[in-house]
Amino acid sequence: MKKSWKILIIVLAVLGVMAATCPGRQRHIDAQLKFMSKALNKQVKSLEKSYKAEFNQEMEDEGKRLLSQLSESLINQMRPGIEQVFVTRNFVLFSLGQLENETEGKMTVSVGFLGMVFLTNKKEFKTNVNLN
Repeated sequence: MKKSWKILIIVLAVLGVMAATCPGRQRHIDAQLKFMSKALNKQVKSLEKSYKAEFNQEMEDEGKRLLSQLSESLINQMRPGIEQVFVTRNFVLFSLGQLENETEGKMTVSVGFLGMVFLTNKKEFKTNVNLN
């Protein structure tokens, strides 16, 4: 009988931790924007390589800084749009981040539990926001 009580207490403790650390809407949005920022930075690196291959020299620091500022600006411009179409469904132990579209409905793009957010459908998300 004692063993079953210990197991029950452990299970309840684990469920309590999962419920307490379930990520909210803002964490899901931040994870999406971080992913988009990384994708844009990858595009910037690709542009720098193309420049070097075409002109046989490194891009000047001003050009690199301009590209970096442009990608940061794009992310800041996308934030309100993402926030507007982003819906989070909280199921106490875990949460789902979804993009809601009038024509296509809801698309699940992230799953969160234990304080972490994991992106799903990264390829599809890149395609939907034109980050290929």
